Amino acid sequence: MRPPDFVLAGTGSRGLRTAPLAAPLAVQREVFNLCEERIARALIEHGSRLIVMSGAAEGMDECLARAAIRRQARLWLALPTRSYVQHYWGRKSLLGRDRTAEFAEIAAYAEKTTYVMEQIHGTSALTVDGLHANFWRNDFMVNGGGRGFGGADDFAVLGPVKPGSGTAHCVAAIKQAGKWRDDMVLGPERAAAQLPLQQADR
Repeated sequence: MRPPDFVLAGTGSRGLRTAPLAAPLAVQREVFNLCEERIARALIEHGSRLIVMSGAAEGMDECLARAAIRRQARLWLALPTRSYVQHYWGRKSLLGRDRTAEFAEIAAYAEKTTYVMEQIHGTSALTVDGLHANFWRNDFMVNGGGRGFGGADDFAVLGPVKPGSGTAHCVAAIKQAGKWRDDMVLGPERAAAQLPLQQADR
């Protein structure tokens, strides 16, 4: 019998975007390298069992997904809704232009995509029990949604974590699930500290 998959998920600011207007290019390169190093170490330990799970946002999620592609690791995208890409990568892209074709390149590589609201919660609503779909996506990555998936085994977190942000919500869920380790934070944190605070949430 094949050993179970090992899932490495990530969370972090949309303010980190793989384009020059997002943050200094040196910051973006540093974070990309940190993601790639984390994936490389996980591949050494887990081999073909490793799946990198990205929340599919611009910024840190994109960086993690592209690092997985660079390392040829298996990739799983956790999208809040079926309309997420058209909204966040299209009309509301932080770069002010339609990036859906760029996302399509990532999606084409991914071996699996889960639309959390439709496939896990059986609804197309953006809010359930007062919680937005983006936060339900975080909960899915941490705690799973049945069907044999009990949440990611490890996490890569881009700090510093801004209170009240989507990243803070995900970190709180990780801690509540008893999965938190301080070494999950990609360091050094000085890179992310340079991100524009007004662009920090996802």
